[in-house]
Amino acid sequence: MHLSRAMLLLSLMLLGVGASAAETQAQEGETWYRVQIVQIRPEKLTDFMELYRDEINPALRAGGVPWRSAWRAGQFGDLYERQFITPLSGFSELDGGAPLRRALGQRDYDRALDKLRETTEGRQAYAVRYRRDLSVESDDVSGLSIARVTNVQVAVGRGADFEAFLRGNVATFRDAGVVFGIYQRQFGPGSVVWQIVENLRSYAELARGGILRAFGDQSRAAEQLTGVITGIERYVLEYDPDLSFTGVTDPTQ
Repeated sequence: MHLSRAMLLLSLMLLGVGASAAETQAQEGETWYRVQIVQIRPEKLTDFMELYRDEINPALRAGGVPWRSAWRAGQFGDLYERQFITPLSGFSELDGGAPLRRALGQRDYDRALDKLRETTEGRQAYAVRYRRDLSVESDDVSGLSIARVTNVQVAVGRGADFEAFLRGNVATFRDAGVVFGIYQRQFGPGSVVWQIVENLRSYAELARGGILRAFGDQSRAAEQLTGVITGIERYVLEYDPDLSFTGVTDPTQ
């Protein structure tokens, strides 16, 4: 995944937008993804890799899934966690059931689920909306295999303020050459989170700081966000080609 266009990765509920509004947005051409986060049993890592590579991914392709990006923890994060991203054309496609079930049939699908239960400790699924209007894109970072992910918790009732900060400073970010994607976890477990994803050419780029480096004097930006952000989590992901498959419409590679 060109993560600043496709994700992980990962996320975020737009404060004040309900399910009906979200479905309307999907139908109007918004970019949506289904994100699954899987915790693997350490002693079952090899079995898990074989299951996805040899059974699940081929079945998903046969079931009509055009591409799937897999991401693993980089040097900082849960080393036995994997994140999988697939495109979601609209919520109506979910009415036909899971692509894996359609491809395998009920008996083989149940067998695959049994293997997943044996090799994993937990799985979460999210519907994620990519906010192109709040992101700064660049073809120069397309296909990069390292991503810094910043999960931002926004105070209740301050989602519009966070959006206004990003939208009002797009030109500042662009002029400074700061490229990132903004994602919203619309449905799924956990608290409300906004996700900022930056694709990196190397780990050395971690030292340059986050997107607020575009302001030079970061205190000015911090003042605008006072009372808006209540928590921040950062981790690093690496693209996992062994568990991914690509197609002509895959924006992640």
